[in-house]
Amino acid sequence: MNSSLYIAFILFSYLLGAVNFAIIFTSLKLNIDIRNLGDHNPGATNVYLNVNKRIGILVSILDGLKGFVPLVFARKVGAPSAILLVISAAVILGHDYPVFYHFSGGTGISTTVGAALFFAPKESFMVLLFAAVIIYSLRFLKNKRSSSFSPLETGEAIGYVCFLLFILTPNTPNVVKMFYFLAVLIVVIRRFDRVKQLFNRNNIDYNQEQSIK
Repeated sequence: MNSSLYIAFILFSYLLGAVNFAIIFTSLKLNIDIRNLGDHNPGATNVYLNVNKRIGILVSILDGLKGFVPLVFARKVGAPSAILLVISAAVILGHDYPVFYHFSGGTGISTTVGAALFFAPKESFMVLLFAAVIIYSLRFLKNKRSSSFSPLETGEAIGYVCFLLFILTPNTPNVVKMFYFLAVLIVVIRRFDRVKQLFNRNNIDYNQEQSIK
């Protein structure tokens, strides 16, 4: 592949990432705009929780394939590791900031998982399984006790912490370390507003408690 083909492949990956299956499926099949439901996030989790579980699972699989398939084709035509990393970032950013939807997309978790399974299938599957166990365990505990925390967000955070731990592991290949670093960096940027909201809410709750005392 020459430089023009690299650019074309990267652009295609971004545009593929920008295709939002959550919006498309809920609009065409159910005449619902997923952005008006739940947490307003146009992603698989919101579809699963607030529209239809089967459609939510299908959306998650398709979003994962968006992150996996372009990398497979790029490797088959001889793209070097640096280009593979750029392609992975492009498809995730396409999902998070889609040109088709005014640059307002989902959180890119499934797409990130798809790309992670390409770069490090064994390690990423272990992280995915571990995060799933945490999520379902927390959901069980939440059903037993009333609580405002989100099992999905907690499991997601733990998964990204595992990515960071793999970065520090000496035996992890450099290209995998770089991908995990990019994935964590993108999700931190994407979730920055959410983190600010949590801090603001905690400060408000603390000030309310102090005023009551």
